[in-house]
Amino acid sequence: MSSILVIGGNSDIGYATAKVFAQNKYNVHLVSRNISQLEIKKKEIEDLYKVECKITSLDILNKENVNRYFDEHLESPNIILIAVGYMEVDEKNYEKIASINYLSPMTFIEKSLIKYKTQKKLDTIIGISSVAGDRGKKKNPVYSSSKSAFSSYLDGLRQRLYLDGIHVITVKPGFVKTKMTENLKLPKILISNVNHVGNKIFKAYKSKKNILYVPRFWSIIMFFYKIIPEKIFKIITK
Repeated sequence: MSSILVIGGNSDIGYATAKVFAQNKYNVHLVSRNISQLEIKKKEIEDLYKVECKITSLDILNKENVNRYFDEHLESPNIILIAVGYMEVDEKNYEKIASINYLSPMTFIEKSLIKYKTQKKLDTIIGISSVAGDRGKKKNPVYSSSKSAFSSYLDGLRQRLYLDGIHVITVKPGFVKTKMTENLKLPKILISNVNHVGNKIFKAYKSKKNILYVPRFWSIIMFFYKIIPEKIFKIITK
C-alpha cells in the first residue's frame, strides 16, 4: 500500500489532506511537534479509514531532531507533503518566519532526497506555499518573501527531479479558514474550507499537476495582482 508522509501533521491543511489520502487507502505518517494532538488524529484516521497511521514528534527547526528523524526512519514514503507554515500580523520574529516557511522545509526535503532517492520509492513531493509568495506586500514582506523563496525552490526542484521520476507540486492556497488565519479580518467570500483544499491537493497529485492555485480563481486574481505597475502598487497596497 502506498504511503504519504505529512510534515506538519497537526496543521489544518496538512491533516485535511492526510484524511483525503487515507480515505483513498494510502497509509499515513503524521509528523509534528505536539504528539498528544497527533495521537488523537491517528485514532481518528485508523477508525474511519482502516489504514495504518504512524505518528512522530519532530521539531523541524531543530537540526538534531531532523537528523535523528532520518536515522530512525529508514524506509522511504511514496509521497512527502510539506504543510508547515507560520505568519505574524506584526512581523517581529523574522528568522522564525523565514525558517519555518522556507529554510527548514527546504532542508528537510534535501535530506529526504539524500536518504530516500536511491530506494526508487519516492515519487511525489508536495509543498504548501501561498499566493502571498507571488508578490511582496508591505504588510507582511518577510512572510511573502519566505513563501516566494519556497515556491521558487519547488520550481527548481521540479526541473531537477523530472528525469528521476519524482514529481513536485507547488500548492498556492488563498485565504483558508485555519488556526493561522482565525484572527485576521478577511473577506468572507474569498475564504476556503480546509477540506476543499485537501481534496484539490489529492486531485492535483493524481493528475500530476505542477502548480495548484486553490481555489482556482486565485490564479486569475494573482495574474492581475502581479501586473500592477510598481509605482502604483506601492501606493494602493495596505
